Amino acid sequence: MLRIMLVEDSELLRGMLIEMLDEIEGVELAGDADGESLAIERLARDPVDLAIVDLELNEGSGFGVLECLKKTPERFGHPRAVVFSTYAHRSVRQRCEALGADAFFDKSEGMDELIDYVESAARQHDAG
Repeated sequence: MLRIMLVEDSELLRGMLIEMLDEIEGVELAGDADGESLAIERLARDPVDLAIVDLELNEGSGFGVLECLKKTPERFGHPRAVVFSTYAHRSVRQRCEALGADAFFDKSEGMDELIDYVESAARQHDAG
């Protein structure tokens, strides 16, 4: 199973994503968080294979989560991280890439691409 942590501040969007992720074969939602500190705490306590990270959070930011994952990946079990955000400007994408994000998905038009990415990652994880 591909274990996923969802870091998203919007309760509505978090609920929608949880439902969509639950329908993907080979995926297990290990947890979710709406803030940076809670996300880091949960990722350290219960390592996952993939973190889906929003940049704007109730507390802190997704940049802080990405920075932690990049600085001490062994603390978190070396998960992949992808960003799902409305802030899709080139400079923001570049910053996310510099912080180790594997992919960036724009919330306004990238939900299907995010789900496709997760399905592909689950298949690769299962085959590996």
